[in-house]
Amino acid sequence: MTEIQSSIRFLSATDLDQLKLGMGDIIVLLEKAFRLKAEGKVQMPPKIFFHRGGAQFYSSMVSASSHLGFAGCKWQSGDPDNPSLGLPYIQGLYVLNEDKTGQMRAIMDSEWITGERTAAASGLVVKHLARKDAATAGILGCGLQGRKHVEAIHAVRPDITDYVCYDLVPRRQAEFIADMTERFPMRFRDAAGPEEVARASDVLITGGPIEKSRKPVIVPEWIREGALVVTIDYDSYVCDEMVAAMDLILTDDSGQIEDARRNEGKFPGVSRIDATLADLISGGQGARANDKQRILAFNLGIALEDLVTAIEALRRAQISSIGTMLPLRKRVLAAEA
Repeated sequence: MTEIQSSIRFLSATDLDQLKLGMGDIIVLLEKAFRLKAEGKVQMPPKIFFHRGGAQFYSSMVSASSHLGFAGCKWQSGDPDNPSLGLPYIQGLYVLNEDKTGQMRAIMDSEWITGERTAAASGLVVKHLARKDAATAGILGCGLQGRKHVEAIHAVRPDITDYVCYDLVPRRQAEFIADMTERFPMRFRDAAGPEEVARASDVLITGGPIEKSRKPVIVPEWIREGALVVTIDYDSYVCDEMVAAMDLILTDDSGQIEDARRNEGKFPGVSRIDATLADLISGGQGARANDKQRILAFNLGIALEDLVTAIEALRRAQISSIGTMLPLRKRVLAAEA
């Protein structure tokens, strides 16, 4: 007999913090998930993404895997001006369903999931593609993602001990450096602008607002030999000439690149994708061949990353009885009526 859910678990950001689901744990989950993607065990249409003015946006992302036993959908908004109002940049909810019956099992804060899984995916890229002697990481954008990316890089490459940081808002940049210096045993230093960060970086993370109209500034001359560049802001700040100059170009999902190009006018300078992250992890396609290669990875963020993070969050919440149980109207299956 099918178990009919009489309640659904709600997990707030505070609840999720209590689960002790760390960055290293999520990186391991994502590595397994990308192997499943390579094996064709995941359904994942391109995300729905549209601007509502300037850098404000709405997005929806769905994924399902009968192999994992779950499906999920994320709905959220983004507005880089929100922090000045005391609100998060990203706001939204994630709904997790069991795949067998489609019943909802959990609703959870999507900002927490997005923050963790985005950085974890970048951590995977750094693990597989950064030079073995990489010593300096550059952080462009000192908000939540800047903080989470320090965690992710440190989780996979603790030997990278020098961080160069820049944000368009000087106060945010200063607070970031003070906070990170207190939390981590690495050196964090100011930069006067993106050029200084890019030229110093063996690993460069770009995490600025995704504008409706691009304002790219990063040119190929700024990228040092052997550097790895990971963008989490589409192609917002990398010039087309820089994209063309890279020796290898990867992405977390080529279908989303094409969808964003077709529907949003993004990625006009991307004429090739050498491999996806699933190709890299499952078969080594797109791997670094030498220490001189300059590599660019477009990490758009994909629904599979949300799904596996949410599944593990629910598992831990059930074990620890964390979250609020919300009642559902009692239902009877038609077959049993």
